[in-house]
Amino acid sequence: MSNQSDDNINTGTLVITESEGRDCLRVRKTKLLVISGSLQGREFIVNRDVFTVGSGTHTDLRLEDSTVSKRHCEILVDENGYLIKDLNSTNGTFVQGVRVDSAHLAPGSEIRLGKVRIVFCPLQDSSDIPLSRNESFGKMLGKSVPMRRIFYIAETYAPSDATIMITGETGTGKEILAEEIHNHSNRRDKPFIVIDCAAISKELIESELFGHIKGSFTGANADRQGAFELADGGTVFLDEIGDLSPDLQPKLLRVLEKREIRRVGCNRVRKINVRIISATNRNLAQEVNENRFREDLFYRLSVVHLELPALRHRRDDVPLLVTRFLTDMHGENAVDQIADFERTMKILKRHDWPGNVRELRNLIELAFYSERRPVDLSTFLSIGHLKAGVSNEPPDINFDTDRPFKDAKNELIEDFEKAYLRDLLERNKQNISRSAREAGIERAYLQRLVRKYGLRE
Repeated sequence: MSNQSDDNINTGTLVITESEGRDCLRVRKTKLLVISGSLQGREFIVNRDVFTVGSGTHTDLRLEDSTVSKRHCEILVDENGYLIKDLNSTNGTFVQGVRVDSAHLAPGSEIRLGKVRIVFCPLQDSSDIPLSRNESFGKMLGKSVPMRRIFYIAETYAPSDATIMITGETGTGKEILAEEIHNHSNRRDKPFIVIDCAAISKELIESELFGHIKGSFTGANADRQGAFELADGGTVFLDEIGDLSPDLQPKLLRVLEKREIRRVGCNRVRKINVRIISATNRNLAQEVNENRFREDLFYRLSVVHLELPALRHRRDDVPLLVTRFLTDMHGENAVDQIADFERTMKILKRHDWPGNVRELRNLIELAFYSERRPVDLSTFLSIGHLKAGVSNEPPDINFDTDRPFKDAKNELIEDFEKAYLRDLLERNKQNISRSAREAGIERAYLQRLVRKYGLRE
């Protein structure tokens, strides 16, 4: 990467540079000036990759105000500057008077959180955010800035025993990253035990984690070790940690604090020597705000926080991933079997990839079942409700132009809502609360829609 002048720093934009042999993002330092509320007049330097603001005790900037959520918003750095993201707060995050889910901050931007107003103030000094020089971390691939930042943090903390939380959408590779962190640690020769907190029933999860003694409950016919004992000296990976029941959260917190467990039905305390990595595709900040997930446990689990970007946010990595998947599944000459590789990559990079890297891998696997050669990968985007977004053909929508516009429009909306809700409920096994969280709508509103369309008794 090329060196660039520090003159660019004055614009508030980021530049890629090299510092002491390591690639990095160079960014202007910045501060937050509180202009209303109990901290009026105080200044706070944004000195972390992800700087959290809220009323909770573990935030980087704590605002003791009843209109501010525990984890209200966060400010982070990407290749385009400083980005503020609302964390599903109750009263919302406003930038220059406009409510936002996320927005890049310009110098002098006014931020409003509840009743508190803050001004974003870049400074003249700059700081460097290191990036890995590698385009892979074990099985994880990526040359984009977000992935190389992930790789740098993983390379830095893998050799330690730091507790790590990995977040990101389904299909981004959270379990693969967790296993690679284990493989790059001093515990690599010890067990890597996976517990899926969403797949194990509430009645059995405690036994799966901590073990049990004979007779402790119906069906406990013998003593049994749990994941923390089985992983002695190694790593326990708690997948879908957001699904852990409230009853078990304090028990897991005790494990993190004291490094000891008790089997179900037993009073004897056993010391453990494990590293804990967790993952979730849920918005745990929202879960904390709504008191469904303990704030103290959240911070114990996320000593190091890695958020894997969605594939649509790192489209330049698509050719690299396609080449790796083709080689792994079909040999080194598989790339030559793709029709017009460069054109195909341009089409694939325009796709939104709701299923992320997993969807891309499945697409390649599906395409090669066809005996037709060369393989046109782009044609398989239309299979399985995927869409490339580059066709000149009109979408397949059925309506009658002889009817009033309003009636035709309402019917289309109803057809969409019914199809969307059926799929949503099916994916979440008819669980209304989980479906509402995934769809980003109020539970009561979802219930009204379900009743309206008779989708559940």
